[in-house]
Amino acid sequence: MADSNLIPVIVMAAAAFFVALLGVMFMIPRVRDFAVRIGAVQAGGTSHGGGTRVHSGKVPNIGGLGILIGFLLAVLAGFLIRPDLLDGYRVEVLAIVLGACLMALVGFMDDMWDIPPFMRLASQFVAAGILVLNGIRIEFITDYLSGQGYVFVPEALAILVTLLWIVGFTNAFNFIDGLDGLSSGIAAISSMCLLAVALQFGDRGASVLLLAALAGSALGFLRHNFTPAKIIMGDSGAYLIGYVLAAVSVLGALKVTAAVTVVAPILVLALPVVNITQVTVRRLRRGSSPVLASNDHLHDIIRVRSGSKNLTVLLLWFATLVLGVLGMLLSATPPLLMYTTVICAVTLIAFVVMLRLREVRAERELAALNE
Repeated sequence: MADSNLIPVIVMAAAAFFVALLGVMFMIPRVRDFAVRIGAVQAGGTSHGGGTRVHSGKVPNIGGLGILIGFLLAVLAGFLIRPDLLDGYRVEVLAIVLGACLMALVGFMDDMWDIPPFMRLASQFVAAGILVLNGIRIEFITDYLSGQGYVFVPEALAILVTLLWIVGFTNAFNFIDGLDGLSSGIAAISSMCLLAVALQFGDRGASVLLLAALAGSALGFLRHNFTPAKIIMGDSGAYLIGYVLAAVSVLGALKVTAAVTVVAPILVLALPVVNITQVTVRRLRRGSSPVLASNDHLHDIIRVRSGSKNLTVLLLWFATLVLGVLGMLLSATPPLLMYTTVICAVTLIAFVVMLRLREVRAERELAALNE
């Protein structure tokens, strides 16, 4: 993309990012109060399926509502600021937004009333079907072996693969949401790395807008979600983020580098996929249902061996960043853009974490004075 064409896209991305960041940071305290009023609170140490929740105390668990509001405000800002950059993809963007709202709603219902797995799965396929019906499909794959361009996929297979990818990754991201700050940090890093990939090519305004909005939303939530978390994103947030990441990875021209063999986004999003794969294998081997919760995720294994929740989160954030760098290298991301992305990701995450730790310190000092 020429520099003259890149500047408007960067301006739109920056506006969407900060609208989402500030919007979520503003909304989360209000969502938290709302959660307490309606009893949407999750007690730490209680049983969950075949496992145990590892957080401490009673924490509101519908943070996804705040993430959704910030995300929607950011997308709206992008439409208002530079609608011309979305030409050709407006229907697809609206389809992703509609599916994201459905996923957040289903997640909210599950957070509140623990709906049956088949109902969650059915709704996820409906949300994925919205994308397919609006042209968001994995229609071809990059032919890395022969180097002859792309191999086009038959329509029926394209629909099936797209549905499985969207539903599979939505659940994979939900599975990685197990420690304070873990999933929100992974979402922020993954979104920023995919954003760098999207910025390299023309006609990517839609992907850039959605990824910038998601990155800002994830960071805004991390401000309140880092340990000790004041709120949990719950299924409403995990389904929303997983769905949007999966959808954007096959949106429009981004399919050139993000289809089934699209190694760049596959690498960037690999950690949740690896986690759900090993979890499924473990549970099937011991004769358990793959959907029955248990403390056998990657973060559980590392947490037990390291003896530290915070160290586990930092290690998995680092692993996500390394995978993101590999994905950017594979997509031939210019060095300056790649270095800028890494520096921004590390700096922004460190900043919001410091804000949260400073707040925790102040709360503890106040509590000590009141004793």
